[in-house]
Amino acid sequence: MFMRLRQICSILLVGGLFLFTAAAEAGTMTADQNQAAPAQGDTALAAKLVSGSAAAARTDQIVLVVDHELSFWQKGTDGQFSRVFYSYCGYGRSGFTSPAERVEGDGSTPIGSYPLTYAFGIASNPGTSMEYRQVTKDSYWSGEPEDYNQWTETNTRSMPNSEHLIDYQDAYQYAMVIGYNMNPVTAGKGSGIFLHCKRTGHWYTAGCVSIPEPLMKELLQKCHAGAWILIGRNLADIEALK
Repeated sequence: MFMRLRQICSILLVGGLFLFTAAAEAGTMTADQNQAAPAQGDTALAAKLVSGSAAAARTDQIVLVVDHELSFWQKGTDGQFSRVFYSYCGYGRSGFTSPAERVEGDGSTPIGSYPLTYAFGIASNPGTSMEYRQVTKDSYWSGEPEDYNQWTETNTRSMPNSEHLIDYQDAYQYAMVIGYNMNPVTAGKGSGIFLHCKRTGHWYTAGCVSIPEPLMKELLQKCHAGAWILIGRNLADIEALK
């Protein structure tokens, strides 16, 4: 009897771990359930900071990233932002850094306030009203000096320092371009900072922000042109943004 109980407990434990992992991978778990977030902690303070941010005067849609939590906020008729949904998210393998310190290839996610300039994907447009670019076999995100940090279509050039977008079948099914190092562009400060689908097998990125594909698709369906993203390690970083 004792051995039988041990076997049952082992089966329940393994089954529970499987369900936990499967739910997290599917993006169906809330931040409270997976206990790795909410990094934002105080939702009321987060709402106050989003509503009072400089970006709030420019847009009615804001994506907020604080440590391992991404949330989407919509402005109401009273001018205040309310959270629509949130998700566990991945970020750079080296953590966060200030834009002044970031360099190409350092694996960090830049802290700051940025426009979400347009969307793209290997999959077809999921129904977003943002500009949506379809990835082709000739699509690159350039790391070359002549068109650094730009989308480039070519089948004639050598692009050794660039990302061949179609090669990233998991990450770039759906993505948004984060307007880091774009106005102006400074070569060597980092290129290709995106909000994209979680990669298979791990959460960390080379500097981008990632969420599960079903939520990335939902975010695109909710977003329109002019949305912004605020990125920080904590709410103090968000409060300090201009």
